[in-house]
Amino acid sequence: MKLPTLMAVPEFYSGKVLYPAIGVLIGLSTLFGLAILPRLGFFQNGLVGKPAPDFTLPVAANGDAGARMQLAELKGRPVVLDFWASWCGPCAVQAPILDRMARKYEGRGLVVLGVNVDDTASVAKEYARRKGLSYPILVDPSDQVSGFYGVSKLPSVIIIDKNGNVTSFLTGIVDEPALDEAIAAAM
Repeated sequence: MKLPTLMAVPEFYSGKVLYPAIGVLIGLSTLFGLAILPRLGFFQNGLVGKPAPDFTLPVAANGDAGARMQLAELKGRPVVLDFWASWCGPCAVQAPILDRMARKYEGRGLVVLGVNVDDTASVAKEYARRKGLSYPILVDPSDQVSGFYGVSKLPSVIIIDKNGNVTSFLTGIVDEPALDEAIAAAM
């Protein structure tokens, strides 16, 4: 009687390499999904296509001392609202991109407004100075405006066209080409 011969199992199939490789693939897929899903439009805010809620907020930086800005006064011009806080790391990455967009489209009437949701006016002013931001920084001390717009994540960028309608609601870090495209569509 002949005994069956046992074949050696390659190490790849033993689990020593296979399971960690599968773990890495799952992790990379998750990161890719988190990066791409917001751009696919599945999670659009209910305000897109509707009139932007009006508000009036105090100016903390890059405006007249004690001034207040009202969104309705900007009708006829495209507006970008950037909801941010000084402790928000992604907001710190997003701010210089928005500043470049503000400078790029300033001659075409674009108004970029930073809306700070969690700091005092003096902290927001110092942050804007340190970052070299040129656009007006407003403070929303009661988070009322954040509530009007359904902002639950920072940073959140809302783009409003010349007619006062919300055209885009973007969360997280938005890369410069994508932001440029969204702003150009609202011009």
